[in-house]
Amino acid sequence: MELTAERVDWGRAPADTPVCIAKEIYLRDVVQTILDGYETPEEVMEVLALTPEDEGAEHISAILEIFVPVINAWKSGSCGMGCAGCSGSCGG
Repeated sequence: MELTAERVDWGRAPADTPVCIAKEIYLRDVVQTILDGYETPEEVMEVLALTPEDEGAEHISAILEIFVPVINAWKSGSCGMGCAGCSGSCGG
């Protein structure tokens, strides 16, 4: 059974989960753009050279909703690398 992007739980998906197969963009690429400081769908899509018409572009907002708060908490030191008070998105 093939896993489609519509059914991906982005918070639990492996880093090599495809976001846009045609442009070889994977979840790790989107997360890396967040780590690099890009936090809006427009910024991320520009960095990754995605257009709204590209397959998978519709998932960028959902991915950012999960990972931006987690990464910002981690960067600010407010994430104790534990799960207490966390939504569990990091899988830790």
